[in-house]
This record gives sequence, structure tokens and C-alpha cells, in this order.
Amino acid sequence: MLPPINERNLNILGIVAAVIAALAGAVVFYGRYPFAEPGTNYLIGAYGVCCFLLFFGIRLWKITIMAIAIFGLIGVQSYSARKFSWRENYISLAQMGQPFFLNEFIDHYPTYEEYTFEFMKAPDWVRFNDECVQPALTQNPVPPRCASFDLIQRYYRIDLRQAMSQHFAKMKRTATMVQEGKLSKRSAYAECIANKQCATIPLLPKGVDANAIDPGSQDYIGIRQAFWSLINDKKMSPTACALTPLCKALVNMRVVIPDKMPF
Repeated sequence: MLPPINERNLNILGIVAAVIAALAGAVVFYGRYPFAEPGTNYLIGAYGVCCFLLFFGIRLWKITIMAIAIFGLIGVQSYSARKFSWRENYISLAQMGQPFFLNEFIDHYPTYEEYTFEFMKAPDWVRFNDECVQPALTQNPVPPRCASFDLIQRYYRIDLRQAMSQHFAKMKRTATMVQEGKLSKRSAYAECIANKQCATIPLLPKGVDANAIDPGSQDYIGIRQAFWSLINDKKMSPTACALTPLCKALVNMRVVIPDKMPF
């Protein structure tokens, strides 16, 4: 198809169109970049390539190249919006005091691709939490795929027996540090958890002095028994399990039996 204008004007039109597209992308990407996650920079690069294609498509007056460029720009922006929203939701909830429920068990929150594309074979902690853990904790029915370690590994790609064993070991280390006075301040305890060096463990409520409690009394007996079981027992006790949300969920799902803990 012959161009409707001369070569000089095609150059100008191509430059203007590419610059406008680039500026529009820059505004969007820069505005939402605080919610970037791995893979975002590749999308920015792809968007830049599409801007160059748009220029050359107009410059050479190739309808096919222009169409590819335009669909590419729209596609990258659309996909980026979903990726940014995925990360933004996670961060916003954490800032509102609602962090991802299983944060202590993961080294990073799944990217949008890891959640969306099964071929990546990433552990699906988000669906496992939504479909198994939360219903179990509220005594609601759970899908059959939540009924055993093997099924959980097959459908959610999570070796939960190993994850719980590692978590229990971290709980024991944390309890030992508390006993030895290395985490005497709650701020240090919270920071240790945030750094994933410690795990949440049963502790007396804030303001309760452990030294002021009569060892023979029933005051906070469940919490005290659970704490000392972490110090003394080789496997998680039923009392400690009942105060550990994921372990409690596994019991409700009948994945584990409290008196026969596999970890």
C-alpha cells in the first residue's frame, strides 16, 4: 500500500507516535514500579521494542508491522497491569496488617507467572492457602486434594512434610533463643521473624511476666506447655500443634493425627 504522505512526514509521524507511546508507557510503569516483581523489567524492554516497531512500521508504511506494534503495546500494558495488581494486592494487605497467611513458610511471594502458569512448577502456596488452609481453619469442607501429603504435593507442588519439619526446627531454635534471653524484647522477636530467622511460637501475652507465674498454677497452661514442648520434645506436641495455625489446619484436614506427628 502506498503511503498517504511523503517520506519526510512519515519520519515525523513515526517519531511522534513512538514518543507518545513511550511516554504513555513511562508514566504507567514509573507510577506503578513500587509494585514491580521479577519479570517486570522484561516487560518494560518488550514495550520499548514495540515502540521501535511502531516507528519503523509507520516509517516504512508496513501495515503488518504497525499492527504487530500496536497489539504488542496493548498486550504488554494489559499484562503488566495484571502483574502490578497482583503484587500491589500482596503489599497493600501486608501494610494493612494482613500479611499473606503462610508468609513464614515461603522465601518469596509467588510472582504472577508462578501463580498463573502451571508449567513453571512453582509451589502453589496461594491456592493451597485459599483452598485448603483457610477452609480447614474455619471448619468448612476442603477439596479431596487437600487430604494427604502426597495429594498436596501432586496438586500444589508443595512438599509439606519437609516444610513443616523445617518450620518445627525453626520453632525449636526460636524457643531456645527466647529461653536463653536472646530474644528478650518483642521487637527483636518480631524482627527475627521478619528476617525469616525465627518462627512464630506460643508465647505469653504482652505484659505477662513469666517469672511471676506460679509453676504449679493453671495460668496460661496451654501456652506454657506448648512452649516447653518446643524446648524438650523431638516432635511437635499436640498442644504446640493446636497453637500453630498450619499444623492445626492439617489436623482439621485429617492430614496428620495429633498423637502421631510426622514432624
